[in-house]
Amino acid sequence: MVLPILSCGIFQGELEHILPRLKEKFGEEISAKFLPAGLDVSEPKLEAAINEGLASFNNRKTALLYGSMCHTNMAEVARATGSIYPKPANCAAILLGPEKKQEMDAQGNFYYLTSGGLRLWREIYKQGHAWDDADARANFGSFEKIVVLDTGVIEIADEELFEFFEFTQVPVEIEKISLDHFEAVVFDMCQKLLN
Repeated sequence: MVLPILSCGIFQGELEHILPRLKEKFGEEISAKFLPAGLDVSEPKLEAAINEGLASFNNRKTALLYGSMCHTNMAEVARATGSIYPKPANCAAILLGPEKKQEMDAQGNFYYLTSGGLRLWREIYKQGHAWDDADARANFGSFEKIVVLDTGVIEIADEELFEFFEFTQVPVEIEKISLDHFEAVVFDMCQKLLN
């Protein structure tokens, strides 16, 4: 049996990193497909892309690696094929887990960005949202800082941090995190596919 996973491209580095452990744990072939990051800026585009991705798996029950709030009607999007998605609301919550997110939230008003999100920020914010520098500063201006969640899978260059700071004018810092919660979320989804 092949376990199908349809994932936001934001998780490509992390998912590819844990694929060997998934195969070892479940003894099954994993077929992972990635959709472009930032599709959640347009729910119709995201829904169409998910439906197309599910069709590529012959509309089989699939693990949708998207936050539950990436689409306001994610339950309905998944229901047509019996597919499953994780409970956390967004990519930061999927990576951090509830306890770590709550701990970090208590420290201040932060905007969380995955390392994949940092790498793809132009596609997400400039192209997807169609923001210029003024839009970015208006939308990010209420945050004390932007926290880049570094799982250690994608190298983060100082230049990337500086360019994103220039775009937002909000301090950008790196927070090293483990892949433990992310891996547990994906393992749980794969287990549910097999049941």
